[in-house]
Amino acid sequence: MAGSNMVVIQCPHCGEDVELEDDASGLFDCPHCGNNFDWNGDFQSSDLKAKFLLFLFSIFSPSILFITSLWLMVSVFSPRSFEIILYLVISLGICALYTISLAIYGGLKKNKPLLQGALLSIVATYLTIFMMGELL
Repeated sequence: MAGSNMVVIQCPHCGEDVELEDDASGLFDCPHCGNNFDWNGDFQSSDLKAKFLLFLFSIFSPSILFITSLWLMVSVFSPRSFEIILYLVISLGICALYTISLAIYGGLKKNKPLLQGALLSIVATYLTIFMMGELL
């Protein structure tokens, strides 16, 4: 079908790749082993470890990006006095843009662990900034 997006999933019985339309759902026959499997268009992974790793990635990757971008700017440009605040704000902006993009991608791809981790990262960042503001 022209113009439709396809998704490749693995058959839960034989592990072979099966190509389906992106918006397809229901009961399907595997073309490789002939067994039936159910697909509802949602992120499917019976591997709890993979879901947990996606969740951890989406929680910690924004922080790693923030620390790396701030470190690179400070080490390359050698800031004087209040320039470090500018670099901090730029790093926060990069981190916010990345985290929001990650959440949008997780939502569009119906990848719940990725979406939940990114949203939790946004909440944790907000709470951290709030608590730091209260201390200062």
